[in-house]
Amino acid sequence: MKRFLALTLAFVMVLGVCLTAGCDKQPADTTTEKPADPVQTTTGEKTPTDTTAQDNPSETTTSGEDTPVETTDTTETEPDTPIITEWDGYTRLAGFENIDFRGETFVIAGRTTDDVSFPTDIEIYTTETDSISTSIRDRNATIEKLYNCVIEVNSSESPGSLVNAEVTSGKQTIDMYSYFMSGEGAATSGNNYNLYSLGIDFSNSWWDQNYVNSYTIKNSSGTKTMYTMVGDFALTAFSCTHAMFFNKNVYETAIEEKLGYDIYQLVRDGKWTMDIFVEMVKEAGTDVSGNQSFAYSEGDILGWVRTTHATHGLHAATGLQIITTKDGVLDFTAKSDTNQWTTLIDKAIEVWSTPQAETLGYTAVREAITGGNALFASEVLDVLRRMKDADVTCGLVPYPKYSETQENYAHYVDNHLSAYAVPTSVVDLETMGKFIELYAAHSQKIVRSAWIDTYSYEYCGDADSAEMLDIILNSRTYDPGYLYWNTYEGEVSQMINAGKNNFTKWVDKRADSVTSSGGAFDNFIKGISDNKS
Repeated sequence: MKRFLALTLAFVMVLGVCLTAGCDKQPADTTTEKPADPVQTTTGEKTPTDTTAQDNPSETTTSGEDTPVETTDTTETEPDTPIITEWDGYTRLAGFENIDFRGETFVIAGRTTDDVSFPTDIEIYTTETDSISTSIRDRNATIEKLYNCVIEVNSSESPGSLVNAEVTSGKQTIDMYSYFMSGEGAATSGNNYNLYSLGIDFSNSWWDQNYVNSYTIKNSSGTKTMYTMVGDFALTAFSCTHAMFFNKNVYETAIEEKLGYDIYQLVRDGKWTMDIFVEMVKEAGTDVSGNQSFAYSEGDILGWVRTTHATHGLHAATGLQIITTKDGVLDFTAKSDTNQWTTLIDKAIEVWSTPQAETLGYTAVREAITGGNALFASEVLDVLRRMKDADVTCGLVPYPKYSETQENYAHYVDNHLSAYAVPTSVVDLETMGKFIELYAAHSQKIVRSAWIDTYSYEYCGDADSAEMLDIILNSRTYDPGYLYWNTYEGEVSQMINAGKNNFTKWVDKRADSVTSSGGAFDNFIKGISDNKS
């Protein structure tokens, strides 16, 4: 049934696009093929060339607007001519109309690895035939055709090692590469440029603003720095986002019919809270074994199954962070927000210890939700892809708020994400900055939309899930207390798992090691200040 619904919805979507925009709008498949060599795909050293149309005085780098659009002058439009009201990604980006890269080849190095560890080379180029892969080739072909360039992927088990060798040797073949786990080493190694030096406008909507705000950090001279980026081409930052999905059959029987809730409407109205979540978990729990307890191994139906990582999801859901960045300055906000954190941990412990919930291993979580033995499951979004062939229909929702007064939903991104960096071996920064801006902008319109459609219609089977995905992706958080210094987050999550709230003592103990001279912040600022890039 799920696959039938997905195919039906996909047909309707394609028909709608053909009727409104013209089926011949899409560009042909990419003009470059994935190189045969899986490790090193580019030979020959790059030489600095002026590849942009700099002799055209009308050229501008950015539009200066949050969402550049192209419009048609309605005073000159024939009555039957459709009016373009929004940029669709298949024409030149406003402000970049005169860009001509003059045949330049841009090589992006991506990580190739097993399925579980989130490869990134396939988000740069892939020969697969699914909708997401097709959209990736469409993006590449569109950029190549519009701006006269070539996009190539360099697939490697360790893109960072390739970059390090090039920086050391003074040679260059790689223009940009994925940086696994996005740790502080990307900023302090000296191998990567401060991305602000490339002239990229990181206020544009195709850049994750929460990531930009978290990792735009001033060095000791007061210069803004950011050494890795997450744009709408960084698909692992989508698939590594921690959220909640639910078995629709269990939901309809245990919740919709008995409690009368419309879970999607609760989310839209901002009323999807931890209290309502716990109410649903308790209502769905069924003691099939009859032994007055709940266990997946005994065939019971659980209200909520999760791995131990869901403790992180619980405390991140409030929007509080251990470390934040305020006007480019790192701040140990766990100290100033101690009272809020203490209340949060108490509530999280209460939610975590709900009898109708159980912590399972990765495989068991998927089996419980696909087998109808659980209402809710907490996991990364990529798990929906791994369950796509299961005979189950899933829905998707954000993590609940802690109260209706909380402004936004909030979700953490697992540290297996890959952000992107530009190595210091690159010579022509102006050209590189323009290419990256275009790569991100066209990815937003062509790739992100296809990714959301695939996950919502094919993996979940409904339009509501597409709306939920937008909410989830727009509320991702990137706490440096996790992605840069994950010991801190691990210690906070352990309090929830153990049911012991000693946050006040913990924050007092950790304060010196974080903020004092020679502490985490001090060493980091010294590291980026010593960078000459």
